[in-house]
Amino acid sequence: MAPHSEILGYWGPPTATIDWCEKNYEVNFYIAEMYNTISNLMMIVPPLWGMIEVINQGFELRFIFCHFLLLVVGLGSWAFHMTLLYEMQLFDELPMVWGTSVLVYCLAVVQKPANNRMFSNGRLAICLAVFSSSFTAVYLLWPQPLLQHASYGVLVLISFAQEINLIRLKGCKVCKKLFIISLSTYLFGFFLWNLDKIFCPNLHSLRNSMSPVLSPFTQLHGWWHCFAGYATYLQVFICIHSNYDFKKGKKETRKLELCQMGFGLRWFKPEKSL
Repeated sequence: MAPHSEILGYWGPPTATIDWCEKNYEVNFYIAEMYNTISNLMMIVPPLWGMIEVINQGFELRFIFCHFLLLVVGLGSWAFHMTLLYEMQLFDELPMVWGTSVLVYCLAVVQKPANNRMFSNGRLAICLAVFSSSFTAVYLLWPQPLLQHASYGVLVLISFAQEINLIRLKGCKVCKKLFIISLSTYLFGFFLWNLDKIFCPNLHSLRNSMSPVLSPFTQLHGWWHCFAGYATYLQVFICIHSNYDFKKGKKETRKLELCQMGFGLRWFKPEKSL
């Protein structure tokens, strides 16, 4: 982890418990970490599009909430890396746990019959709410990054295990494709996240020896935002498609297919053979 930069920008001295490998205020006086900030567009633009598509494609409205929470994480991460203030760090890290809890819940209830109840699995909803609330309370009193990393990581692992089980039960080829892309993308992003932490001094030396034009490509934490954001976006797609697989009627002839270069999930009618 890089030490705090001596350069002071618009937001003043960093108060966050973490300062990442990108040098502070090196590019812009108003943005502490330029590339770690703008890379959050991958967690802002896709979920905005996803919410529009939920409405256009007639998906259940609860999936708007899944996309919305990913958007909140993106906005929080943008604010955190732009300011490096502790309050904005919480705006980033707390929604990561709460948002993944909601995803875990949505994945858990796709097998249940549709009904008008707000929560079709009340016990699970309470358990996840208690877990997220407990994490929030403890983290506010004991702001150790490892606690946040562990809490978020456990929920991510649970969500991937749920998706494996759903694919096993239905054998959905589209979901399997989405899962492989999502998992591999997430793991690669996590690999880059660790490289950024462990080899930060080496990355600084590399950036000092190369053209400034190429330097942004070495901002590995920014790449983590891109890969993890897209992987989570695809996880919402898996949830939507699995929900369709378990609840579709026998007369349903349409199929859900991935489209728009991997950023859309839409209904298609099978072409009639001549």
